[in-house]
Amino acid sequence: MDKKRLILITLALAPLFVLAETREERAQMKHEIRIGWGDMLFETAVFHDSPSHQWRNPGAIDPAYTVVDKHDHRYTGHLFAEYQYRVLSWLGVGVQVDFEGIFWKETSRDAAGLPLDQTIDSRNYNLLILPTVRFTYLHHKWVNLYSGISVGFNTAFDNTGAVEIAPALNLNLFGLCVGRNHWFGSFEVGLLNSLISQQKIYMVGSRLMAVSVGYRL
Repeated sequence: MDKKRLILITLALAPLFVLAETREERAQMKHEIRIGWGDMLFETAVFHDSPSHQWRNPGAIDPAYTVVDKHDHRYTGHLFAEYQYRVLSWLGVGVQVDFEGIFWKETSRDAAGLPLDQTIDSRNYNLLILPTVRFTYLHHKWVNLYSGISVGFNTAFDNTGAVEIAPALNLNLFGLCVGRNHWFGSFEVGLLNSLISQQKIYMVGSRLMAVSVGYRL
């Protein structure tokens, strides 16, 4: 066998040796914990400042007319933590906790736009508990690709004491994990959803993108 053919065969088989080494290393570190942050594009589209009330003919408006002006919205983003246990080289199970907060102010105004009462601070929260299954379909020494699904529930509550429970579903469409041995970083594209009905929607297609850091042990 000439040297060129030997080199070509070695290069062709090299990924298999890398794969075997990676799976062996992963098998020794079955536990994984990570923390991350995801966007709130859905929430920012739904919960936003009220439009400016600029009337063309203010004199034609009923003097008794009032409107609640919502303003100064702020968002935490999705803050999440996850634990995963590697059952097989390609299969992991675990649980994820996701938390977000939306804050804004409400001011009642008259027809002239003047405030009627003191401004009220409003705070809305969502706390999700999501048992998770993950499927890793590409192993490499430094890079893993995976997808997953999570089904759980959302506890929605606010600063008035109101509490509601809703089912929750997260579809992890694509995950990219970069790192070797213990430390790693991840980027995910997904769809986080929680609703009871068309009138009770907490999030649809939220957390489209998320980043996280984690540790294997």
